[in-house]
Amino acid sequence: MYWILLSIAAVIITALSVAAAYYWIKLNKLKKEQTKQAQINQQAWLTAQEELASDIRFLANSVASQQCEITEGCLRIMVLMNRLDEKLPHQEQFKTILLHYQNTQDMPHHQAYKALNRKQQHQLDQARFELEDRHREQIILEAKGLSQYQFNSPI
Repeated sequence: MYWILLSIAAVIITALSVAAAYYWIKLNKLKKEQTKQAQINQQAWLTAQEELASDIRFLANSVASQQCEITEGCLRIMVLMNRLDEKLPHQEQFKTILLHYQNTQDMPHHQAYKALNRKQQHQLDQARFELEDRHREQIILEAKGLSQYQFNSPI
């Protein structure tokens, strides 16, 4: 009788050991897959960050060389800068770009602009042109700096 109980216990211990080994192997495999996926995600994120930085430099260069309207350039640059790093637009060296953005971000554009009557459009354009004239030189200087800016490594 003693041998039967001992045999049953040995079978149970063996079965539990096999189950434990199976789940341990499965857990290790899952950890490796998660690590690999995390690396893939990290690389995709880094690539996206590099593309944002490249797009910002391209826009800044376009503004600096006056190939892009000041207001449009500032709006687009600020959106991309905020996506890249929320602290970036608030740096002292980009204060005029930020100021111009803040002064023009709520101006109607596209369909909202087209919905305005001619007088309203003219008034809006005049206000925008005055802002552009007031900020042009400093924005061009800041854009030149931004086109050469070395963004912090995201990691």
